[in-house]
Amino acid sequence: MQWRGNTTELTDLKGKTALPGFVEPHSHLSFVGVKLTVANLSPPPMGPIGSLKDLKQALCEYKDSKDLRPGDWIMGMGYDDTAMAEKRHPTREDLDEVSSENPVFCLHISAHLAAVNSKALEIAGIDENTPDPEGGVFQRLPGSKVPSGVMEELAMFSLFAVLPTPSEEEAIKEIEDAVAYYASQGTTTAHDAALKSPGQVALFRKMADEGRLDIDVVGWPLFSVADQMLANFERDRVYRGRFRLGGLKLLLDGSIQGYTAFLSQPYHVQPGTDEPVGRDDIGEVDQLLVQGSAPTDSPPLPRAEGDDYRGYPTIESQEEVTGWLKKAYEKGWPAQVHTNGDAATDMLIAAVREAEAAYPGQDRRVVIVHAQTMREDQLDAAAELGMSPTFFPGHVYYWGDRHRDIFLGPERAARSNPMRSALDRGIVFTGHHDAPVTPADMLVPIWAAVNRVTASGEVLGPEQRIPAIEAIRAATINGAYQLFEEETKGSIEVGKLADFVVLSENPLAIDPMTIRDIQVLETIKEGKTIFKL
Repeated sequence: MQWRGNTTELTDLKGKTALPGFVEPHSHLSFVGVKLTVANLSPPPMGPIGSLKDLKQALCEYKDSKDLRPGDWIMGMGYDDTAMAEKRHPTREDLDEVSSENPVFCLHISAHLAAVNSKALEIAGIDENTPDPEGGVFQRLPGSKVPSGVMEELAMFSLFAVLPTPSEEEAIKEIEDAVAYYASQGTTTAHDAALKSPGQVALFRKMADEGRLDIDVVGWPLFSVADQMLANFERDRVYRGRFRLGGLKLLLDGSIQGYTAFLSQPYHVQPGTDEPVGRDDIGEVDQLLVQGSAPTDSPPLPRAEGDDYRGYPTIESQEEVTGWLKKAYEKGWPAQVHTNGDAATDMLIAAVREAEAAYPGQDRRVVIVHAQTMREDQLDAAAELGMSPTFFPGHVYYWGDRHRDIFLGPERAARSNPMRSALDRGIVFTGHHDAPVTPADMLVPIWAAVNRVTASGEVLGPEQRIPAIEAIRAATINGAYQLFEEETKGSIEVGKLADFVVLSENPLAIDPMTIRDIQVLETIKEGKTIFKL
């Protein structure tokens, strides 16, 4: 009260709880805005889709609601093949039933695969003569080279190039809606972690200059456009309004539930089969929705051979990965690097070692994005090299049953998102939701990190649980640390920004299983209320 003056505004929370505003450590804010405008193809508990029939009906309803003309795109996001009754991806034939006159595009829940119809393939110029790009795969119909309509990783870029572009007004509305959604979840700083074009940056700058961003947004250009978009990084790393660039976003592999993450040991159930390979006794490997069974009628993925399929890297050359880290170190770009599989994490650690040797003595804080299957030896290396993981604890809830039964097997799944092991080593880590992969609700990662309960209600890897206070640190001060913003954000201290979230309950004083039921009552950004229930 010694700081109270004549103009000081006092608020009595009447027993409610104030925390620092959530510093969300990894998501795709503009993509969240897009998802709010297309068909929701997500499975329970995030959406209504439990079968291919449901998916096709949702796309038809979207088409009717938009009054689309022939040639207009039918769009949906969030389908999960392993959560549908058929246990397979929709093929071009399935989506041709939705429309033969309109191109149809469905993004997988991981955002690492997509399924399209024949019209979309025709528009993109993809046929049996189209080769797989490095770091991507066009799945083919069994016994032929004809594309099935399903594409993995960098193969999707051929489709992205022909997707419709919203007008500036539409794009601004999408971002404003996403920002409002984040604010309603208590978030005061967010990421857009895969910027693909200078136009996206220009749009954010325009909104920031016009005061249309209620929260801080940090953009991370993809490595494919980094040289152009980070050319003036020392200027662009500073907030102008409420937007700045964070540094380099590098992608080293894909998604575990999409069979595109790069693992050091084979997937538990190989793609296109329904039996485990019998290798869950792998001692050196310590390790994404609702319980399901193995895929039974999907065609085998092109790179599956025998029982040794481990996924693949999106950048196949270790030399190229190392080159990117060295460039980031040389130019002073912070780096956030996507690795879901532990083999991809091995590539990152090797690159960081060489970059550190070439450019020693700086505080780099390389962020390992997802870090789902980090082994104990890799955590040791991260501690040694000052690397900082951002884990995906909500995956234990949304995908944990299927990681255990299909993708990783019991042993590795129990160690997925090893937050306790990181905590024991003194590693600074965060927990993210990767919206729109899962909802932008920061209380779910906190709840999942504390409880590690799957969608079926089973505890998965109780030894990797962390205390609630550490889960809150991972959503506040540690997020600020990963952004080099811990001097101004992430805790309630004199001299820091007045970024707060007001909660209906104290997460440190209630049954840990009820943390995700806490309501966000108010979000305050720099002293101004930007959301109130």
